[in-house]
Amino acid sequence: MAVEVPSLRWLVFGCGGVGGYFGARIAKVKGQSVSFMVRNQALAALREHGVRIQSICGDDTVPPSVLGPIIDTQNLDSAERFHADVIMLGCKAWEAERCLRMCEPWCGPNTVVLPLQNGVEGLSTIKEIVVAWGKGHALAGCCNIVSAIKEPGFIKHWAADPPYITFGEFQGSPTARTLEIKAVLDAASGMEGHLEEDVLSKIWEKFVFITSTTAVQATTGPYATQDVIPLVPELQETWRAAMGEVIALCRSYKIRYDDEFLENRVKVLQVAVGATTSCSRDLWAGRPSEVDDLLGSVVRLGKEQNIPTPTISACYSALILRDRLARGVAVPGVKVPGEGHRICGPSWAAPEAP
Repeated sequence: MAVEVPSLRWLVFGCGGVGGYFGARIAKVKGQSVSFMVRNQALAALREHGVRIQSICGDDTVPPSVLGPIIDTQNLDSAERFHADVIMLGCKAWEAERCLRMCEPWCGPNTVVLPLQNGVEGLSTIKEIVVAWGKGHALAGCCNIVSAIKEPGFIKHWAADPPYITFGEFQGSPTARTLEIKAVLDAASGMEGHLEEDVLSKIWEKFVFITSTTAVQATTGPYATQDVIPLVPELQETWRAAMGEVIALCRSYKIRYDDEFLENRVKVLQVAVGATTSCSRDLWAGRPSEVDDLLGSVVRLGKEQNIPTPTISACYSALILRDRLARGVAVPGVKVPGEGHRICGPSWAAPEAP
């Protein structure tokens, strides 16, 4: 017997590799009204073309006529107001608190907030914000997808088949609205929705993997794709050491992490040919990254829980300077190279004249 799919209003913050992909897939489900909160080039692209997806699960386009109101984050006062049934955060981890606060006018008494960020530190912050509003209800969530913006409003998805959203209650049984979300995600093509009874275990399992893999990969460089890590003894040894530290941290909170999870992730590495984490790609490209939300949080939480994290700490120390420079933070003694500059002894030399 087919399950009836409820009609829900979705507000998706961001139209990047996460929000754009999952928002578009949900928008194609009958009865769903999906609005995006975006700005600048993404705003113009969505209003002209809608959302376009190039995916190993099948290409698709959601035209503007099918979408709900497109909200300009730089002009919120004049934006159309409605109570969303679901607010889905598709932004980066370090942006989540600010982005969620921008969504407050669209949160009604029965609204569910579904975060999809990497990391674990921010979950309690999101829950606390929603509780302080005195309206709405926060879930715990994350997602598994390898995707990126090909151009504004155009998302390329090339690994994780199918991609999926993991979500669930912080405690207790699923609410009626949470079950409605599950029904919609089950009806969406090109993705899955995993409603988990022990969702924090699932989120930490991903966190352990993504943090340890980023530590090794981002520090080593683009040659260390995920499939390479198990093939190079030194890289695998470092990766396993990092995994062990984050697993110990997870267990210190009495959150379940089974031994078999680690070996299953080795198998994931082996088949992830050419795959890199989004945090690694951002660091290499000189963009702000989630390195502090991943590795930095392990360092901080490890100190709080008295769990040693020497491997993660060393990698974090080696990477954090890149992230600070990408954010425009002035670092004493550091000279940022200009375009075309090359390493010349201890300093940067200007490019040679043609």
